Amino acid sequence: MKKSREYAEGKALEAITSAISQAYADGYKDGLQHIENERLESLKTGVTYVDLGLTSGTLWSSHYLKDKYNFELPYIEAAKLSIPTVAQYEELCRECVIVPQYGISVDEFSGFKFIGKTGKSICIDRYNVSPTLNVRESYYFWLKDDVEGSEKDCACLWGKDELGYPNKHKIFMGLKSPVMLVK
Repeated sequence: MKKSREYAEGKALEAITSAISQAYADGYKDGLQHIENERLESLKTGVTYVDLGLTSGTLWSSHYLKDKYNFELPYIEAAKLSIPTVAQYEELCRECVIVPQYGISVDEFSGFKFIGKTGKSICIDRYNVSPTLNVRESYYFWLKDDVEGSEKDCACLWGKDELGYPNKHKIFMGLKSPVMLVK
């Protein structure tokens, strides 16, 4: 009887220790996830969405997502946010008038304005994702991409002079790129 009692006490202590250890590990993981979620949510603070009158009813952020440090994210972080799909981007380009924007002079091209059916517009600033890529795109931002692999879709506008044809391009998911949001 004494042996069985000692055995039971040992097993009980082992089970309690294991349960406490697992609870601590789970709490730690939950805490890290909570901090990450708060950080991503804080990025969306102050984002203004614009109704361009698109057929789908999709609202677009008025500019790139920005925080106090930068406006670029690698795909793995951008994908946790409400980034547009390829279909949403194609609809934006199909149903809006796209007008080049300039700075003080015509030589200072700064990006594009997408004017919707409602007369409201969003601005997408000129941006080259990487000086190492030999491309002439005028802007980039992440698009949802469920295809396996290390290259993900980015929206871009390229081609003739400053106003080319809206397109998408695969880039390495670890590069940081601007983010547009939809809802």
